[in-house]
Amino acid sequence: MTRIFLCLLALLAAAPARADVYGGFEEFADSGALRPFSRDLGGVLGSATYHSGRSLGFSGFDIGARVGAQLSPDKDDRILRNKGVRSFGLPWIQAEIGLPYRFDGFIRGISYEGLTIAGGGLRYGLLKSSDKAWAPQLLVSAVAHSVVHQHFSASHLGGNLVFSMGTPKFNPYLGAGLDRTNLVVRSSRLDPAINGATVTTAESRFTAGMRLRLWTFGYLNAAYNVVHGTSGAEAGLGVRF
Repeated sequence: MTRIFLCLLALLAAAPARADVYGGFEEFADSGALRPFSRDLGGVLGSATYHSGRSLGFSGFDIGARVGAQLSPDKDDRILRNKGVRSFGLPWIQAEIGLPYRFDGFIRGISYEGLTIAGGGLRYGLLKSSDKAWAPQLLVSAVAHSVVHQHFSASHLGGNLVFSMGTPKFNPYLGAGLDRTNLVVRSSRLDPAINGATVTTAESRFTAGMRLRLWTFGYLNAAYNVVHGTSGAEAGLGVRF
């Protein structure tokens, strides 16, 4: 799992060498490329928001670094493919706090690859938290993001159902959700007629992963994703108590 986290970080660290991943938007955006690009953007925006089906509990806290990646662009995403992008993703800083009545709140954000993103959400534990080994845990979550780029802007809404069970040291989890992304064109040289155009996409997300406790409060998680039929991965490293 540590290797997965380091590989994802290496993938993102290599991004500056190929310049702004999303910088091909103005050059390659046309009407047929907008929906595939919106699906891909929503896929990475909705990634790496959870690593357990258990709510934090009142006054609990979780803060860490997250990374979510898609292993290839949509086959019809000419904006990324014509730019030469083979894989892409986003790193995050995310902070969470436990609220009363099995609710959790979280905020996340990043400025990366020409994107400025702010987001946050809520979770609700459907089952009462238990410290018993292999007790099932189930929660629902909602997340929203606002995205600004020089050549486009976007908003994202996501919802997830998350199940987990395990021990204090080892915690497998499964998730299923939906990403709804609204993309607004700010500038296209290829097809100026689409400037100001808006497209909306809604796509499924499925996740299978595990979390390991490294020390008393520290954890490492990694997961495999399928987003709109395309493979992806996510990982995180943080402190939870």
